[in-house]
Amino acid sequence: MKDLTSKPSTSSCRVRPFEPSDRAALLGLYEQVFGRERSVDWFRWKFEDNPYTDHVPIIVTERDGDIVGCRAFFAQELRIDGTERVAFQPCDTMVHPDHRNEGLFSRMNEYALERYAGTDGPPACCFNFPNENSKPGNLKHGWREIGTVPVYYRPQDPIGSVKALTDGEDGPEGSDGAATPDGFDRSASGEEWVVADEFDSGVDRDLPGGCDPSEGAETSVADALAEMITSSQRAGDRLVTDSDGEFDVVRFETPPADVLEEIYRRSIPPGIHTNRTAEFYRWRCANPAHTYTAYVAVRDGETPVAALICSEVDEHLRIVETLPREIGAEATAIDRLLATVLADRSDNHYVTAFGETLPSPLQYRFYPDTRFPLSTLIRPSARTLLARDFGGADAIEETAVDDWALSRLDLDTS
Repeated sequence: MKDLTSKPSTSSCRVRPFEPSDRAALLGLYEQVFGRERSVDWFRWKFEDNPYTDHVPIIVTERDGDIVGCRAFFAQELRIDGTERVAFQPCDTMVHPDHRNEGLFSRMNEYALERYAGTDGPPACCFNFPNENSKPGNLKHGWREIGTVPVYYRPQDPIGSVKALTDGEDGPEGSDGAATPDGFDRSASGEEWVVADEFDSGVDRDLPGGCDPSEGAETSVADALAEMITSSQRAGDRLVTDSDGEFDVVRFETPPADVLEEIYRRSIPPGIHTNRTAEFYRWRCANPAHTYTAYVAVRDGETPVAALICSEVDEHLRIVETLPREIGAEATAIDRLLATVLADRSDNHYVTAFGETLPSPLQYRFYPDTRFPLSTLIRPSARTLLARDFGGADAIEETAVDDWALSRLDLDTS
């Protein structure tokens, strides 16, 4: 006979809005669920100091005074057909291990929808990128599937890249759940928390390339091969970039917010994306969990015409943003910046780019992980974009993926 008393009844759990006294408990739950610490400064940056909402948009589940679940939202200002609309991106969904399979995800989702969908004010809509585990729960609650946004990888060190990718070396949080390589989520389904299996690439995870370190000849060959491929990539990068004399490249350890807005405003793309302002860049690049570096292409010694923002995570480099967001307007300048960054950061195992970031990904040997050869090494992490209207004037649910113009800076974490 089934034991109906093995788990506490969900009726004893209280779903409610976030209260300031919940912060410490949520950070503790985050560490328990995701296996990493996040600071008070990070929480304040992401939720309390977010410039696009006047409250902390988090729903929690409480039982006997303990926080056992969380459904959080990352507030952003989307630009839709030239109009700014506040949007929420679900993020950092958490359920305590002892309370999974109790329907808490659905209860928190329903509470959030009742709280926000019934108002005339912000948010106007939601959008996010759940994986196949969490997608059913979102679709159940009214999200519509828009399409797939690609992720590109450039292996820099072929041996180190294989180990890093198959080990899941890069593990920041995803948009709506637990971590995977490049931060793409594998989180809760609609009714239960499901964590996908670890990658099975057939490569020895303890030894680079499956090599035995005692076999010096094989290791030497691998090192020589890595150096040969790296040298070949550098030569190839120089060949496809013919604008060395046209631009000066200036590196900023702190992204220059006013300059970035100036470049963005010069050529704004028609696609849906987060509205870029100086305030946005100052806040967005203040994420305490990451460090950002900006490279700016200057024409004639005085006019900034393009920019690239990158962020390093362990041995992996992320191309977070390129400007202008209408990439074709300054494709040559962006190419020049990309070649500079790749030469400057050649010691990274691999480099990633998400969405519409690079003018010609294959030209610089950025490969989508949904195709051979990367599809044989790692699970594809291309993201399926979902959206849900909250009664705003713009029917975001009816858009197509080509109606969006996203970089990694549009995601809830970068």
